[in-house]
Amino acid sequence: MPKRSFSLIEIIFTIAIISILAIVTIPKLQNSLTKTTNIKIKSDIMLIKDALYNYKTKYILSNETTTIESLDDNNKELFSKILKYPIISNSSQKLGTWEKLANDRYIVWIEDDQPLEFIYDKSNITFDCDHTNSDCQNYTQ
Repeated sequence: MPKRSFSLIEIIFTIAIISILAIVTIPKLQNSLTKTTNIKIKSDIMLIKDALYNYKTKYILSNETTTIESLDDNNKELFSKILKYPIISNSSQKLGTWEKLANDRYIVWIEDDQPLEFIYDKSNITFDCDHTNSDCQNYTQ
């Protein structure tokens, strides 16, 4: 009875096909992950702005004048005073992570080496970035 095994040519051919597939799919996967993270950043920004708008509307309708001095109590659970599920801070400078710089200043990493800064204005209860910056325009549309 003859032994059943793969020849060297069959193994090399299989490895070549797997390599070609990997070369084609890995860049597309990385691009998809970047797009997904960018959508998450936009979603986070809109969630924060919407929560502040709801807070502001609630107090206007109840005829009260109040403001939020800070959006959170610590540097780990960001926006905990306005969001049901706070955003967890991470100082790793990875795409999509948030950091608190001061009581009214936050950054989100839109690239591994480029943050986008947001400022909380407690007098107007707004959360925004510098709209002269093209990145700010892209993420807040």
